[in-house]
Amino acid sequence: MSVWRRIGEQRAGYLFDLSDSIAVVEARHPDLLVAVSSGSMIVASDYSGQHKEATHEAYSFVVTTDGALNAWLPSLKVFRDRWLPDGRRISFKKLNEPVRWRALPSFLDLAGNLEGNLITILVDRRVGSFMLGGPSVAKEAFVDCFPANAGAGTIEKMLRLASFVSMILSGFRREDQLSFWISDHDEALDSYEKRELFGRLSTYLTFGVTGWRCPANHIFGTTETPDAPYWSEDLAAVADLAAGAYCQMSPHLPAFLGDVGEKTWQVRMASTDVESLRARTIGDWLAKGGGALRHLLLRLELDINLEVRASAQAFRARQSGT
Repeated sequence: MSVWRRIGEQRAGYLFDLSDSIAVVEARHPDLLVAVSSGSMIVASDYSGQHKEATHEAYSFVVTTDGALNAWLPSLKVFRDRWLPDGRRISFKKLNEPVRWRALPSFLDLAGNLEGNLITILVDRRVGSFMLGGPSVAKEAFVDCFPANAGAGTIEKMLRLASFVSMILSGFRREDQLSFWISDHDEALDSYEKRELFGRLSTYLTFGVTGWRCPANHIFGTTETPDAPYWSEDLAAVADLAAGAYCQMSPHLPAFLGDVGEKTWQVRMASTDVESLRARTIGDWLAKGGGALRHLLLRLELDINLEVRASAQAFRARQSGT
């Protein structure tokens, strides 16, 4: 039985294409994803590639359950007591700091023991707006979802993030399942007003792709929200590491393989292809797999005809002799 529920509404655009790609790759790899439909759903996210030099943006989501999280937290405490007793956070950008770098292998081992899914979406910076007509049309279509003074960049970021959250919820969550989402403190969510408006936008988009009439609550905040749980930064750090590494690995990962209609592939690259030691270390961990945390990479890329195509890839270690 498949874990992922594909979006059936073709008018969902990129979300329909991405969701369909996940369904295709899961059909070929039945153990690709783990079910997170029991208890409450817990989602933590972080992002990378927002600077001008980046070729891709990355949106990364850890999707687990309250039961799996509670089973994982004692190990998190052991890790923190040994490696980061001063409370500092693991961060991709700060891995050049010796204490964090020494703690990284143990943190990755810890993350791999969390039962759940790590979903990362890489978006080519050349991909246009997620709303036909661009941010100005989005602001007119969702008049009660954006701050009055929001610029085009903020509107697009809110639109993309809300779209991906809606896809994650529609693909993994039951309609009657309570869910909690912790995001990194990002420009799209850096004020109470933005968070309230974003929640409305996410609700509209989720209804659009699911048709849910009486869904359970979806509660969200950021890692800097005053009542954020103590584990929120560590869970979001798993997403942060994946987002940062995938952004730096993007030039070396295949965008397309096989026929035009092909939506899946297998990664064929050596870790030495990646210059960044941080990305290489995290990429090696992703490729090993085999743990309780499952990994899936999605991409929105331009093909040779400059058409946007969605793909999903299973990131798995190459077996010796193959």
